[in-house]
Amino acid sequence: MLIDSPRLTPRDRDHWARLEHFDDALSADPDLDRLEARGRAAVEQFAEAGDWYVSVSWGKDSVVAAHIALQVCPDAIIRWARAADVEMPECDAVRDAFLAQHPQARYEEVEYTFRVPLRWEPGHDTAPSQDALGETLSGRYVSGLRAEESRMRRISIGHRGLVTPNTCRPIAHWDATHVFAYLHRENLPVHPAYAMSMGGYYDRRWLRVHPLGTALPGLSGVRGRDPVRWEELYYGDVLEAARQARAHMWQQEEP
Repeated sequence: MLIDSPRLTPRDRDHWARLEHFDDALSADPDLDRLEARGRAAVEQFAEAGDWYVSVSWGKDSVVAAHIALQVCPDAIIRWARAADVEMPECDAVRDAFLAQHPQARYEEVEYTFRVPLRWEPGHDTAPSQDALGETLSGRYVSGLRAEESRMRRISIGHRGLVTPNTCRPIAHWDATHVFAYLHRENLPVHPAYAMSMGGYYDRRWLRVHPLGTALPGLSGVRGRDPVRWEELYYGDVLEAARQARAHMWQQEEP
């Protein structure tokens, strides 16, 4: 269920419609049932060890992980750490659609502010990184982290498995094609960022839902395409508003 957005162009919508035929065909793959069952078993094992919650960004992976976790525990806590000024605005619509489908879930939302310079702000190139989620959230959690996303994640998951004392990664071994097929099969809300592809120029597998202004130039976010250009193309208005909202943080005092 693709969430609508005025940012989507006619070419984006046409390309997404073609991809949905692919998702529909893959949604009948029995391998999805096996992956889902493995994910549920991981959550069940994790839940036995104490209190926990599901950390979400409202991107495709966290939506799937949350849905699987709520099959195990329908009243589990769903927690979103929301970045002030720079979240993609459609995240709210994804949240509302998901929670309407899972009325027993206990939802919590906490907002944080990036205190380090974002991409366009002075000092960004030399500023230390900020683990915003680590500073904002604590406790044991389920996440939508997947091995396919990076070499470091593959190594970590290969070494530590789906369940550790503090984390559970029920879809760690899923490919993006599995994720989109599962979203389609379960009629789960899909953030429109994945359809913002310039009519297929950007590969939806490597687009991501993230706080704007944090993507770096290069291949890390959209393999072979420039994530910074993508942000400016589709979310230029949000970026400009964020520039104005955060300008006071970087104003130099007069000597």
